[in-house]
Amino acid sequence: MSFHLTSKDVRLVDNHILTASCQGPEGWHESTIDLDQFIGNRDGEFRTDIDQNFSHSADSVFLIVGQDKVTLMASLRKWDGSWNTAQNLNLSDIISNNGGNLYLADDPFFIGPP
Repeated sequence: MSFHLTSKDVRLVDNHILTASCQGPEGWHESTIDLDQFIGNRDGEFRTDIDQNFSHSADSVFLIVGQDKVTLMASLRKWDGSWNTAQNLNLSDIISNNGGNLYLADDPFFIGPP
């Protein structure tokens, strides 16, 4: 995991597309992963189990890119319509760089770059 150790220019596009220049065997190239496919919002908290599409009920979404991790930050809408502010998720715990490609670290279907 810890994709950020072998990536640069880490950023978020459209509040849910993680984009980075990733180091691979043939140098650096652009890679993306759609966080909405595996991160959800359950009553104002990030969830990575069965929920999806967190960005559909999120506001003020941004990344904090540090030396030791990359953190996804957002205000997330709760079931009662109120907002749970300053929610965070350590993306370095769940995203990996494999051969220059970003992927969900626990994805049993990932077979490597094409």
